[in-house]
Amino acid sequence: MGFGKSDRRGLSTLQGIRALVVEDGWAVAEALKLSLERLGMVVVGQVATAGEARRMAAEHRTDLAIVDVNLQGERGYELMDWLHDRGTKVIVISGYEHLPRSLEKFAAILHKPFTPTMLLTTLQRVMERCPTP
Repeated sequence: MGFGKSDRRGLSTLQGIRALVVEDGWAVAEALKLSLERLGMVVVGQVATAGEARRMAAEHRTDLAIVDVNLQGERGYELMDWLHDRGTKVIVISGYEHLPRSLEKFAAILHKPFTPTMLLTTLQRVMERCPTP
């Protein structure tokens, strides 16, 4: 995932945002982490399970979490609800075409595969709509 010059406009809304990446696919997780860091975001953790994500979010202030629906065979719905209830904006990522309507309460849903531009647009929309204090 790389960003071109045209993708870098208006990134001030993302500078310093503290993000948690919850994805069990190492390549996808690493690409997300690197992409977020290139955008000026601070990745407080890159984890593969709901338990690790809860521990990381409890230890670090997290403005935003990008969470895959399927985490090592376990659905991440309870984790997403927990993060959302703590005031963390949740971007759901999934390779599934059909998802439960209950996920619509979260900040955004990104369907895999997504492009760097789609990620950037989603991040900007989420953070501009509900900026962090």
